[in-house]
Amino acid sequence: MTVHIQDSPALAYRRAGEAHDVDALMATIADGVVFHSPISGTAGFEGKEALRELFSVVFDVVSELRYQSDIGDERTRALTATARLGRQEIHEAALVRIDGDGLIEEITMWIRPLPALTAMMAALVPALARATGRPGLPLLAGAAVKPLAAMTRLGDRTLVPLLTRRRHS
Repeated sequence: MTVHIQDSPALAYRRAGEAHDVDALMATIADGVVFHSPISGTAGFEGKEALRELFSVVFDVVSELRYQSDIGDERTRALTATARLGRQEIHEAALVRIDGDGLIEEITMWIRPLPALTAMMAALVPALARATGRPGLPLLAGAAVKPLAAMTRLGDRTLVPLLTRRRHS
C-alpha cells in the first residue's frame, strides 16, 4: 500500500527539521531509534537522548534545511533535502524506517558533496566531543577533522576542476 506524503509520519519529522524544532522532532522518534551516521561507518547514535543531542548540535550549525522529496510506503521513506553550513551547500538523503506505532525507528543518512560532509564533520565532532565531558577531547577531535575539511575544500576548488576540464589539442 502506498502512503501519500501528507499521510506519512515522515511529514512531522520533515516539518520539525525545517523548523529546527528538536522537541517536535523527538515526538516522531521511537525510544530505541538507531541513527546510522554519514560521518562514520563504525559509530552511530542509539536512543532518543543521543538523537536529541545530535540534532541540537546539527540545528545549531545548519541553516536553510528544505526537503524536496519524500517517497516510499507506510514503513520505509526515502527523503532528500538541501541545507547550508556557512557558505557550503549540503545535499542530504535519508532512509527512514517507521515502526508499527508510526514512530521512526531507524535513520540512515548520506551527505554530499565530500567537502560538505567533511565541513559537517568539522562542525559537529568538536561539539559532540564537548558533550562527553572529557577534557581535551574537543581539542583532539577538532585537530583530527579540521585538516580533512580544509583538504577536501581545497581539492574541490583546485584539483577537481583540473580533472574535469579537457585540454583541446
